[in-house]
Amino acid sequence: MATVDVTKVASALNLTKQRVQQLVKEGLPREGRGQYDPMKCMLWYVRYLQRALEKKSVPTLDGGFVGEREERVRLLRADADLREIELAKERGRLMALPDVEKMLTDLMLATKTRIMAIPPRLAPELIGETSRLMIQAKLEKACKESLAYLAKAGIDVPGPTPRRAC
Repeated sequence: MATVDVTKVASALNLTKQRVQQLVKEGLPREGRGQYDPMKCMLWYVRYLQRALEKKSVPTLDGGFVGEREERVRLLRADADLREIELAKERGRLMALPDVEKMLTDLMLATKTRIMAIPPRLAPELIGETSRLMIQAKLEKACKESLAYLAKAGIDVPGPTPRRAC
């Protein structure tokens, strides 16, 4: 039979010229450089597709195969990940980002309020104090009291303590 060029083979097989070149590397018969027997090529390509179907896979444009099994495994993993996230939420090991942001905002505001309350509360005690060590000791005591209050009082956080989900 007469040979044809790559364009006609690609057209007959409903492929691109690049895909035909990829298939040549996988065993598509060719008679010579750029010359193909269309009947041999069609028979080879039919067998190639049959093997792909036997594997329950579909050839992709890049020459690979996507198997049904691999796709199912991918979907099962995604489903398992979603279920783990839901379980972590139910167990209190996961918090929504807005809840964490609110908790941190409350913590920062409470800290700022306690720190800014130190000077007005301490100023009357420091009037007339001449010893630098006494002033420093009173300031440190007030700071420690504020920190202890923040540690003891805590911040009202909605939901459980945030932990990292597995």
